[in-house]
Amino acid sequence: MMKFLGLSLCLALTIVDQMLAQNNQYLPPDKGYDYDKPNKPFPTAQQPQQVPFPRPPAPAPSYGPPPAAGGDHVHEPGMPFDFNYNVNDIDTGNDYSHNAVSDGDVTRGEYRVQLPDGRTQIVRYTADWKNGYNAEVTYEGEAKYPEGPGQGGANSGGYKY
Repeated sequence: MMKFLGLSLCLALTIVDQMLAQNNQYLPPDKGYDYDKPNKPFPTAQQPQQVPFPRPPAPAPSYGPPPAAGGDHVHEPGMPFDFNYNVNDIDTGNDYSHNAVSDGDVTRGEYRVQLPDGRTQIVRYTADWKNGYNAEVTYEGEAKYPEGPGQGGANSGGYKY
């Protein structure tokens, strides 16, 4: 009984497989393709036509000579301000500050930065609409550098071969 059932199942699967193969539209036909030969020859490769691209006219320059001294510049003063801040973190060595004052026309200020060599860089500046930014840079303290290998600095803990 089992042999008969197994044989029947195998025969049924074969029939279903053949039916699906006949109806499968994605496979090529069994007899090959039967297209008619085209009566028009296949076109040969032609070089593309060069079509000139019209260039737009160049715009007129938007720059010119600088205005004459005392010319048509109209200066409007800015908002007056006064601010300052100071950071002194002993654990990280960060020590810097900035102070600035403005009356709306002229800004005066000073900022200080602790440099890695131990000096303090001080920048005192004046800025206005007519003269621009003018700074005076000075240094306080004496630069200290490591004396030999392993004494600190950028390469102190580098790779050991």
